[in-house]
Amino acid sequence: MITKSSDGVRNSHRSHLAYLFLSIFAASWCASAKPAKAGDNSSRISNGLYQMIIRPSYAHRQKKFERMENSIRGLLVYQMPNGRLVGKSEEIIATISSQKRPASVSFVNQVGVDVLLASKIAMRAVKLRYPDLQSRCVRFSFSNQYVIVDGNSIGCSLAILMLSLLENTRLDRKMAITGAVTSDWRVRAVGGLEAKIDGAIQDHLDAVVVPKANARSISDVMVLDGPQTAWQIEIFSTSNLIQAMSMMRYNKPRDVNYAMLLFDSLKRRFKKDGIEALKNPVVIKRLTDIVALAPNDLSSRYLLAFAAGKERKKLSIGASLYEVFADTQIYDDYLWNQPPPNTPLLKTDVLASLRQLGNLEKIISPKCLPLVEALRGFVRVCGSWAGTPTGSQHIYASRLGVLTALNRLGRDKKAIDRIMRSGF
Repeated sequence: MITKSSDGVRNSHRSHLAYLFLSIFAASWCASAKPAKAGDNSSRISNGLYQMIIRPSYAHRQKKFERMENSIRGLLVYQMPNGRLVGKSEEIIATISSQKRPASVSFVNQVGVDVLLASKIAMRAVKLRYPDLQSRCVRFSFSNQYVIVDGNSIGCSLAILMLSLLENTRLDRKMAITGAVTSDWRVRAVGGLEAKIDGAIQDHLDAVVVPKANARSISDVMVLDGPQTAWQIEIFSTSNLIQAMSMMRYNKPRDVNYAMLLFDSLKRRFKKDGIEALKNPVVIKRLTDIVALAPNDLSSRYLLAFAAGKERKKLSIGASLYEVFADTQIYDDYLWNQPPPNTPLLKTDVLASLRQLGNLEKIISPKCLPLVEALRGFVRVCGSWAGTPTGSQHIYASRLGVLTALNRLGRDKKAIDRIMRSGF
């Protein structure tokens, strides 16, 4: 069964990405990482942020739930049979149980272990502000009840929902958010941003909020899909739960609200003139005003960079690897299984893969070019020798070139660190 996830998708088969990231990069990164140090939450939070989080009046007083129901839109992804991710926004609904029981959370839908862990962390974050909660259970459900949801990027949505119930906050139904949350109110990077943002556009949302740590991933989206993504939906970043909550409120801060009104007026201009609109001084002035009002508006920042010719033109390492292996997914069994299948490949499939890899060479990270060259050679060998009596020998010899390129990349500690920290 295909699983829908707020961060990624788990399938029963061994995917190329799981092998790549978990077997090579994750192991290397974890081996070189320093042990984490435990400590009190307040000692790790800056004093200014901590003072905004806590509510001294509730340090020794119970906090009651002021709303019985609320909902928020999260960003989820599906994995298709070809390995590609497809995004969608999903309504997450929270209701308060009428039964008196210790403050807790539960799910109506079937969820994975990552969602359960994310809900516990979200509850800990809420209790940092309100240590003594009313004895009630918060029950979460999803508008689509026929799939199993998993992934830690739902954490930010759950924390905001619980806070909205406690503080009687109306949330914006035309915005969606994704992000993993920590118990000290920080928002962490997540994966699948390209698919998630595309899903939000397809669902006709006004804006999305993503982790600040994913800013590089947003540039990947623009490199792959072009600048039109930046004007189709307003993308905001956030580094902590306080800022995320202010962005997802229906009644937003005045500067943010005005910035969104200005951006909405530009959407109509871009829809009419396309990229030519960036040559208009009025458009540039308005984008500059938006960034001044909302410095975390990534869409406006990217459009200004594009107008000045300063936009990124290459994918990050993580995005490069995903695109390369997604385009060569049909060769997984030939690459990872020994002996490889004794099945010939269609010439049209081989030519299509070579063409796709050739197009990727123009935009992928330079660090991934040796891997692409090795994969192109591997694809050619598979196309010529798969299904022949001596095909296994030729495929095995070419396979070693791909593994060598992967191992070299896996020894690049800085590259591994960027991939792991970006949430990819």
